[in-house]
Amino acid sequence: MKNYRTNPEWPRLVHYETIGNLPEEFRNPTGNSRPRMRWWLPSAMLSMDGIEKDIRSMAEAGFSGAEVVPMPRFDTSGDFTIEWGTPKWKAFAGHILQTAAKYNFTIDFSMTPFWPLALPGITDASDPEQGAQMEADCAYLDGITKSRPYSGLIPVPSQAVEDAASAGTLPRLAAVTCARYTDKDTKTLAYSSARTFRLGEEVLQEEGDPLSWKITFCPEDEGEYVLFGWWEHPSGNKTCQNLQLDHYSPKATERLTCYWEKELIPYFGDDFSHMVSLFIDSLEFQTHLDWTWGFLESFREENQYDLAPYLPALYDPDSPGCFVSFPVPEFRFDEHNDQIIRDYQEFLTRLYVDNHLIPLTRFCEKHHINMRYQTSYGKDLELAQTAMYVTIPETETLYGGDILDFYRLQAGSMHLSGKQIYSIEASAEMNGRGNGGVNSGNYQQTWGNQLWHIQRAFSCCVNQAVFHGYSYEGYYDGEGNENGFLPGTHWPGYTTMGYSEFSNNWSSCQPNWLHVNHYTDFLARNQFILRQGTGRIDLAVYRQSYEEIIDFNHAVKLYDDDGLLEQNGYTYDFISPSALALSQTQAAETQHEPRRAVLAPDGPAYKALILDNQNFLPYETALRLREFASEGLPVLFVGSLPQQPAFHLEKEIAPLIEELLLLPWVKQVNTVQEVPAILEELQILPNARYHKRSRILNVCRHTPETDFYYFYNYGDADTYPQAQEMPAQDTPITLSGKGLPCLLDTWSGSIRPVAAYQEGDENVTISLHLEPNESCVIALTQNPACLGLDIPSLHTEDLTIRAEYDTSGQLYEKAFTGCSLPLGNWKLTLEKWSDSPIPSESIKTIFTYDHLDSLVPWKELPGQENASGTGIYETSFILEKAWEDNTGYVLKLGEICDSFSLMVNHREIPVNQSSSYVDISPFLHRGENTLTITIASTLLNALLDYTSRNAITYHKWQNEIRVPDAYGLWGEVYLLPYEKKVLSSL
Repeated sequence: MKNYRTNPEWPRLVHYETIGNLPEEFRNPTGNSRPRMRWWLPSAMLSMDGIEKDIRSMAEAGFSGAEVVPMPRFDTSGDFTIEWGTPKWKAFAGHILQTAAKYNFTIDFSMTPFWPLALPGITDASDPEQGAQMEADCAYLDGITKSRPYSGLIPVPSQAVEDAASAGTLPRLAAVTCARYTDKDTKTLAYSSARTFRLGEEVLQEEGDPLSWKITFCPEDEGEYVLFGWWEHPSGNKTCQNLQLDHYSPKATERLTCYWEKELIPYFGDDFSHMVSLFIDSLEFQTHLDWTWGFLESFREENQYDLAPYLPALYDPDSPGCFVSFPVPEFRFDEHNDQIIRDYQEFLTRLYVDNHLIPLTRFCEKHHINMRYQTSYGKDLELAQTAMYVTIPETETLYGGDILDFYRLQAGSMHLSGKQIYSIEASAEMNGRGNGGVNSGNYQQTWGNQLWHIQRAFSCCVNQAVFHGYSYEGYYDGEGNENGFLPGTHWPGYTTMGYSEFSNNWSSCQPNWLHVNHYTDFLARNQFILRQGTGRIDLAVYRQSYEEIIDFNHAVKLYDDDGLLEQNGYTYDFISPSALALSQTQAAETQHEPRRAVLAPDGPAYKALILDNQNFLPYETALRLREFASEGLPVLFVGSLPQQPAFHLEKEIAPLIEELLLLPWVKQVNTVQEVPAILEELQILPNARYHKRSRILNVCRHTPETDFYYFYNYGDADTYPQAQEMPAQDTPITLSGKGLPCLLDTWSGSIRPVAAYQEGDENVTISLHLEPNESCVIALTQNPACLGLDIPSLHTEDLTIRAEYDTSGQLYEKAFTGCSLPLGNWKLTLEKWSDSPIPSESIKTIFTYDHLDSLVPWKELPGQENASGTGIYETSFILEKAWEDNTGYVLKLGEICDSFSLMVNHREIPVNQSSSYVDISPFLHRGENTLTITIASTLLNALLDYTSRNAITYHKWQNEIRVPDAYGLWGEVYLLPYEKKVLSSL
């Protein structure tokens, strides 16, 4: 029986404290509540002034800090070496920390340059003490029978010889095994026939040749046998010309931490205090069969059987890791095949946790920083387990394919291990990858696109966005510089990821950086709220998996019910066997429903556990399920029941499942489509219950005084182009809890009471309207003072009207007249950006267009087919009635790309960038009024024009398939008048 940890020590989060009370922090988010930026540096080809310019730019833009990732120069050909760890790099890294302190900015360093993990100084890859990455490969012979015995050399895989040679060594024979075919066509082997030959006794080495081992083998029984030679060797994989590290070896981890403690931390001195985290990216190392020194011996000790005879069930010579393709082994066994595979995967996971994650995280704790890590995905490891053992687990939009369930894989681990921060790398796109559409990539990604990615993640409990990314602008004063820039750098500046490749270059080189603070403030307020208290999740979905389908392999929804749970308001996490084993994960009776229990009552308080066609369970997990269900936790089996133990040599679970089915809170349904009905029958209602099916996602954060609800209109869109076509959503929503409902405006920072709501015994009902790609935060508080509010004397229970409070606290209804006032006679001042001889600057040319009554995208204006830049739209209009006459006006905007700001009568007003409706009533007066709308675009169109006229000498340049985007303001713009009807009689 596999024994999972029941009381592990969770890492402590540091550097994420907030200052001030909630209303003040929400209004003006500070510190690490704000989003972060991945900052790509071209090795140590930097300048001190260039570092300061970049940090100042990011800090002024509202980012809390940068994740420093040294990269090779992909814009030139070469061997991609890097100067990381050299005295030159240390000097620049120290200056980064000092400059960060100057701008109240913080730094995360990637633990080694680029990725995967690699270190300089490994001189003997065959020495286990040096921690070089290992793998195993196989070669085999078949056709061996009693009548055709084999006497000869053990086959050697050529790939193993090549890989080992690249590391300056030779493969080592780890095992020789055999098994008999039961079906040669399908390469199925008889489990009962598999055996290992004794090295040194049955298999003898030829003197002087480590690759020559000889065997004489004559099967004792009938049938055709296969002889396998298993060879272990350093992979030879390199990152920036350094050998990659073994992620399963304590020696490799020790080498990595010692490098930091000897070479880097002492150099930084007191400046090290400006570091927040060390960061490690996803597991993209390429190995055929993940391995480490002493693997077979350690496996036998842990699992009580010899794995070697069954290695054919694991080995796929064509798969270098799940991030490229799932392993599809050439052979399989007729019995216990899948259980053996899971034994291997679980053992790898534990090696990764025990020898890599836990020591790294403890090292970070020792030095008062966090370990932020994209654990597991990309390899055969259990992501839901590994995420628990780092300070800050991180996911990403690209590999997850923006699939909501991919984010939920780590959310359960986050909630059950008490983590406060769940981070995301957001949001790389390139020509179809990343869900931006075929026509997507660098210098094109819009703010609306970025919000689509991030808000989806927020709705699955992510609460820290790390932008992908910011390229160092190219300033260089070292030998070979060209006018103060890196050699070969041209407009629009040094670009790490290529001009037509992965998005995005978020920086002042793009016009839409003009409005960056609108977005960073918005994201910071959302992140701040999504870190309050404890996440409360309605349901737990059981999942034991070691192969997560990422975007390379066409990521799919994991709990696929066509969105039924989500669209009825239910939230869910995925939880694994390791999570169920935690001592903190226990059933406890709820206060209001004594006959029913919840899971993890001090944490997510799951109301039910769902097992979706789960055919196998670890024996320990089956015991836990019986315990929980006996205490009153509802357990729902969907489809087939678990009948097989998850692992080899475990006890049978069928008797436990039979006992489970006899308990009153255990139910079985045929399909996932039946789950909402059975939940309703059991009176298991969501924390936020939609009165009609809606394409809205929600998150609940619980504190003793206040429940915070985050809502997002995802529109059931799988890509950003689809999201642009999704409809608005309207529904009454019943929120669990008591108190005053309040709207926390994440665009302006204001907090105001909701004016229309209905109170129940243990809930409050409001009406919610969300535009496409729009989100909002509703708080339900029993202490309005904690939000800086007084309890209004009046509210309305009529959810069909649009009721609000004015600045004096007066309750009123917005009674729209049904007419509209079109706005015309626009003046457009277009500042067109184009290429400049100075790489980091653009030439800006002014074009003026007067008396425009029909607004069109800039590219439809004469001569502006490739225009990027900013556009200022101005008009004026006369009103006979205004706010002082109890008449209000909502401005309805046309189509906008990309970002915008709004001034009414020369006063800038905060705007919701996700909505085309803006109430501008308080800023209007009788008579003439002026309206100014400033639009900022991406740089794509100007870049396309530039690359059409200039040969781009970029090493990774790929053919440009993009076409110019539509920028500006187009379509109809008008005012929607309404009467302000005071509701003082209520």
